[in-house]
Amino acid sequence: MATPKQRSHSGEGHLVSNIVVFVLMMVLFFGALVAFGLEPQIGAIPAFAIGLVLFGLAFFIPKQIIGRSDSHKDLAS
Repeated sequence: MATPKQRSHSGEGHLVSNIVVFVLMMVLFFGALVAFGLEPQIGAIPAFAIGLVLFGLAFFIPKQIIGRSDSHKDLAS
């Protein structure tokens, strides 16, 4: 019986999806930076609110929604 190759990390073998997620998160991050720079045009409060939302999404989506696929307690046993 052949032994399947063990992955060295959870994202191995998913190059295209990893690149797509990385690009989308960088677009959100740079969008936040641009929103912070729009303060003279649209006002301080809307620019800050948009920037914070985009900045939060850029870190919340990969950390909480995508997360690590191998961190479940049942997999550790």
